[in-house]
Amino acid sequence: MSRDSSALTAHEVENLELLHWLRSGEHTAEALISSGYQGAAYLYEGTQGRRVIKVATGSGIVGWVRRWMIRREFVIYRHLAGVAGVPHCHGLLDEQFLVLEFVDGIPLSELGRDIASHNTFYAQLLQIIANVHDAGVAHGDLKRRDNVLVTANEQACIIDFGTAVALSDRGGWFNHQLFKLVRQFDHNAWIKLKYRGDYKSITPNDRPYYRPTQLENLLRIIRRGWRKITFRQYRKARRRARESESS
Repeated sequence: MSRDSSALTAHEVENLELLHWLRSGEHTAEALISSGYQGAAYLYEGTQGRRVIKVATGSGIVGWVRRWMIRREFVIYRHLAGVAGVPHCHGLLDEQFLVLEFVDGIPLSELGRDIASHNTFYAQLLQIIANVHDAGVAHGDLKRRDNVLVTANEQACIIDFGTAVALSDRGGWFNHQLFKLVRQFDHNAWIKLKYRGDYKSITPNDRPYYRPTQLENLLRIIRRGWRKITFRQYRKARRRARESESS
């Protein structure tokens, strides 16, 4: 028996509107925010405000993996319900559309300047990281500056938990060890963001947070080797020179 549309809650009405928008193909390139290994993210503006919709795109094994990743991230957000400094999750539609709160902010990677309240901002970011960890989640990709937003009043917000690890009572030894490892990744990333990679300037108070792992050291060696092989630094210098000449 179908329910009278007048009896639907605002949340249910929004879900119906969202499904119509997604299925009708109205989420065009104009609404696209980003695309990556999980699929695509779109900005939806509806009766209840703006939402970010993560869509698992693709077919076959690629589509299946992406839908699995979207469902996995939804579980992560359930752990984070009520944690300040993290987007609120509004639900998972059709097992492939993750509906998230839209946070109006600028990624650290695009800020182009230092934050006026530098120490206050990074102290708040550290508290958010601690609260996320207390909720049983480790982010794992905070070194990517796109994943930290700075809002208009210079408040921090952490986004994109696609690679996060959730602590599970049934996860066993491996899950607990993996969580501890990724939790340290988050602390190391916080140091890198705050000090912009200038590790010699780390204060005594912040020093305990920085403990490079063997895996990170190995990846750093690989990245340096790859940059030399591909002449990345040389190409970046050439690009900067061309940009300065044209300006």
